[in-house]
Amino acid sequence: MVNGHAKLGEIDIARGLFVEMPEMDVISCNAMMARYVQNGYLMESLKNFHDMLSKELFLDNATLLITLSAIAQLGHFDEGVALHCYIEDNGFSLSEKLGVALIDTYAKCGSIDNALSVFEDIDNKSIDHWNAILSGLAIHGLGEVAFELFMEMEKLFVKPNDITFIGVLNACNHAGLVKEGLMCFELMKRVDKVEPKLQHYVCMVDILGQAGHVEETKKFVEKMSIEPNDVVWRTLLSACRNHENFTIGEPVAKHLISVDSYNLSSYVLLSNIYAGFGIWNDVHRIRMMMKQRDLKKIPGCSQIELEGNVHKFFVRDKSHPQVREIYSMLDSLSTLNSEVGYCKH
Repeated sequence: MVNGHAKLGEIDIARGLFVEMPEMDVISCNAMMARYVQNGYLMESLKNFHDMLSKELFLDNATLLITLSAIAQLGHFDEGVALHCYIEDNGFSLSEKLGVALIDTYAKCGSIDNALSVFEDIDNKSIDHWNAILSGLAIHGLGEVAFELFMEMEKLFVKPNDITFIGVLNACNHAGLVKEGLMCFELMKRVDKVEPKLQHYVCMVDILGQAGHVEETKKFVEKMSIEPNDVVWRTLLSACRNHENFTIGEPVAKHLISVDSYNLSSYVLLSNIYAGFGIWNDVHRIRMMMKQRDLKKIPGCSQIELEGNVHKFFVRDKSHPQVREIYSMLDSLSTLNSEVGYCKH
């Protein structure tokens, strides 16, 4: 019943049933924690975990996997370290899913060094361990390290899969490694016989586009073995905007708008292209189209953890209780940046 109600999004009913249970065990706790995570109640899932510890309930691999997922999404580094210690002290093996989850958690909590340390200490690495560390290196922009690790995989005859190539191509993308990205893409098709999916094509379009090879990127899209979707075209459009290529950018944007007239990003990118070339009549026309279709941009959000509390910040939002101190500090940092020669464009 707890599991069923929570799966339907009725988290309060599920919580009520869970609390009323005469006796809690690892199965019921895991069910409640998993559904908390599924519905975004990450702190509640962690609280359940700590309740299990305080009541000295038996914890199994599923408990630890669910908890690591919550920690990774929250970015709670200290909780990750504490759980890692618990895993080691209680003799849990990292050779399977638990090791993969721990690598992923450390990477998402900002400690790629800890993630690499865990990876290196695992003797019988599966492809999932390799994939986890490659994705972690991509998150941290360490393309060179990821590429070297991928080449080590090839030397060790570890068979990569499609997820492996998403990780290494993303890493090459974040580090601007065009040559290495093209090499990996060719190895995927010709040597490892992995059929490229849309995610791989998006990575390659972004790699080429960000490097300024807009003409080459367009040709790459046109030669794709599968039909390019809106993400592929939008990635090409973003490259056109960044490198001021009006000739390719305008028809791509118009195509995207004709395919999906309610996707805001296509309008914004096209408007920025027109603005970059000073075509203000078209900028005004695009903005009027956005207004008529009631297209509104979702505000950007950042979050940080401080002393166990997660603080969220939205664009132009001044609801934080310490907003005065925050803006005062930002002004001070801006002044310091100007003094050392940083110029905001």
